[in-house]
Amino acid sequence: MTVLTPPRSPLVDEALELARRWCAGHTIDGAPALRHAVEVATTLGRYVPDAPADIIAAALLHDAPEFAIDVDLDQVLTNRFGPATTRVVRALEREHAALGQTPAPPFEAGDTVALTASAADKIVSLDSVLRRASFAADRAAYWRTRRPFLALVPYFRAFHTAARTALPAEMAATLGRLVTDAEQVAAGRG
Repeated sequence: MTVLTPPRSPLVDEALELARRWCAGHTIDGAPALRHAVEVATTLGRYVPDAPADIIAAALLHDAPEFAIDVDLDQVLTNRFGPATTRVVRALEREHAALGQTPAPPFEAGDTVALTASAADKIVSLDSVLRRASFAADRAAYWRTRRPFLALVPYFRAFHTAARTALPAEMAATLGRLVTDAEQVAAGRG
């Protein structure tokens, strides 16, 4: 069972429906954007099984600022899901914009909810990229096309270092292992 397995909160149902609409036609990490949104929400739920519905909604909608360009996003999110959803979605948007440009994550001190949602996003992305590499016929060629990802590895380590004590222990360990795997690839040892 996952946080998306029925029966689920009506709030999560509504977020899933909006994610379907806004993600349609978009891809993330070479896969449908909706799959990424669902994986982030289920990853969050795996490590935080009692996550409130508005935070699961935020995980499902965390890429909405990129895709829902024809609406007043803050109004839609706040009216339909509440201010916590809006705050987390906007925090992840700020972090996505800062990726590779700042040495440390731009989260407010003590914002463990946004840190946890962001960690779930990173676990899904890192795992996806590393898993696809393991299936690549030519791993060296695969990694040559992933130079932007490899350039972000120091940021991922800085995020893990800054967030690990605020994350559930198992989540921090999983993220740490994935970052270490990415570091080995970036150093030419993976």
